[in-house]
Amino acid sequence: MKIFFKKYFITFTFLFFLTHTEFFFPQSRLDSLDFVKLALSQNRLSSVLEKQLNTYNLSTLLRYSAKIDDFVFGLSENFRSSYIKGIENTARDENQFQMFLINQFTKNLDLGIKVNNSILSDSRKLEINQSSISSLSFFPRIKLFDERMMVIPNLGFNSNSQIGENDNGPEYGLELETKRLHLSDFDLDSEIKFRNEDISPRKNYVRLVGFKIQTNFDRTIFNNFNFRFSKNRKDFYFPTDSLVSQNFNIKNNIQSRTETQYFASNKLIFVELLKNLNLESEGKLSFRKINRETRYKFTDIQSLPSFDTEVDELRLEIDAALIYYSDNFKSNIRILLSERDEKNKLLLYEGMNQIIYEQRKESEEQKNNTSFYGTIAFGSEYLISNKDRLILNIYQSKLKYDTPSKLNDDDRDEILTLIKLEYYKIINPFFSLFTNIEGSQSHLVYLFASKSSNNNVNRILRLRTGSELNSSRINSANIFEVSANYTSYDFEDLNSNLRSFSYRQFTALDSTQIILTKRINLNFLGYIKISEQGDFNWKSFSEKPKRYLRELFLEPKLVLITNTFLFSLGVRYFVLSTYNYNEKDRIFDNSYLSYGPVSIIRGRIYKSLTFNFWGYYEIVNLSNSQPRQQGNMNFNINWNF
Repeated sequence: MKIFFKKYFITFTFLFFLTHTEFFFPQSRLDSLDFVKLALSQNRLSSVLEKQLNTYNLSTLLRYSAKIDDFVFGLSENFRSSYIKGIENTARDENQFQMFLINQFTKNLDLGIKVNNSILSDSRKLEINQSSISSLSFFPRIKLFDERMMVIPNLGFNSNSQIGENDNGPEYGLELETKRLHLSDFDLDSEIKFRNEDISPRKNYVRLVGFKIQTNFDRTIFNNFNFRFSKNRKDFYFPTDSLVSQNFNIKNNIQSRTETQYFASNKLIFVELLKNLNLESEGKLSFRKINRETRYKFTDIQSLPSFDTEVDELRLEIDAALIYYSDNFKSNIRILLSERDEKNKLLLYEGMNQIIYEQRKESEEQKNNTSFYGTIAFGSEYLISNKDRLILNIYQSKLKYDTPSKLNDDDRDEILTLIKLEYYKIINPFFSLFTNIEGSQSHLVYLFASKSSNNNVNRILRLRTGSELNSSRINSANIFEVSANYTSYDFEDLNSNLRSFSYRQFTALDSTQIILTKRINLNFLGYIKISEQGDFNWKSFSEKPKRYLRELFLEPKLVLITNTFLFSLGVRYFVLSTYNYNEKDRIFDNSYLSYGPVSIIRGRIYKSLTFNFWGYYEIVNLSNSQPRQQGNMNFNINWNF
């Protein structure tokens, strides 16, 4: 935060006077097309300030747009900051700002200007701990076919800074988008993006072509085809060694990362293939290539940054499902097959030492791997009556992982089986019961002897039952669960260091709300967990207990509700006690106790401004140590204006 306050005081002050507080909001995902998406949006200011132990987080989102006559104005601000107190305090700030102004010159032509600025500051000694990007762009937006097609050429200037290196240069490109463009018997959605950043000595670019074709053969057959190609290049500065720096007279070296992707999918849907039966099928094929190249190489000494690499990944996926439905029965069966192949290559360049090349090539090829993943899943729901429901789910999967290199021993197979049966009963409009039983078994098998000692079978059995009560005065949910987890090694008899183990647990949970008056509620949340760990022998199904744990959590709260505010005050109590075993005798080992007040305040101001505060102060007691005190809080505010 300190870095941000020093460098961006004006922006912070502007936000402070708007809200008289500090905020957080998660950073939103950027659209693939930058200029097409510029439009009016809901005005919003949202933020969260959070403290958890020694970590402080602050994030803010501001979005504002307005239309005045033929002009559309918009701005957005995303800011995130984190501060960690420790042996060495660390701070990290990220800020993204965007502003645009568009003039609706004619019905089919807009003229606009856009400003972008993003800044990263990190107190840690990373390869890129300081960077900033600023750009100014001019663009016309041409609308065709009743605004179902947009063509946007753009031209601008870019200023880019990384770890003390400042580069400037032009940026230019073209964007095209079509939406619901009807051609013959199909609808077309497409996007094209071409973008160059010539910030010598670095070159960044984006190439994107994507389209979706939707076809309805008749009222019962639908087909969607998607294709997407993208190629992105980014050049980064990174610290270099003294030999490369002196030989090429540079301060920092440059690494280029170029990622190329191809993706195609086709989804076919048959509605009413047979009576009450639908069929869905989809195939996906994708290819990705990542090239990493170092700009300045000193061939006399082969240092690690001098090696250029390439990663190729091919993935094929086939998914099919049969779905049956009737008035009282629903069922589906789905099959998924996925295959992935990854190859890592070392790129040879002129002057590279051939001996070292062969050594590094072998090391890169060790990363090569192929995997096959298949699943079959069955789900059904049977309505026995209006008050009784039975649900069954079965799942089976297999993963086969291979590494072609003879130096690898990580080849393995994994098989997983899951079965769950659930019964739900409505006693009356206020009270219902449920119970379910769930079992799973997974088997991990390494194919080479060097790792076969890790081969194991894991079996889990879980039984859960509970009730729900919803009345005018009481809302309550109660859950009771018993679970057992058994892990046994395949070659435990041959290796004395391997110990199969078991983990058994009982859990009781209660969540209750009692409505005392129209404005006063009493809320309670609590649970108790009792667990036992031990050595286990599957053949004789016998256990030797080793560790016992008892966990208790209680949080009663008194809640006051008004027309615009909610106040909650309560107590949070948590204790965890652990015990060891001496033969059959249980011996106390350690305890963790945490207790203190907890508070929640929520409010709405002027119908569009809301805030939420949650915090608790705790006193922590550990066995054989001095008590300590600490506070935790979360404060957020939202203003939709």
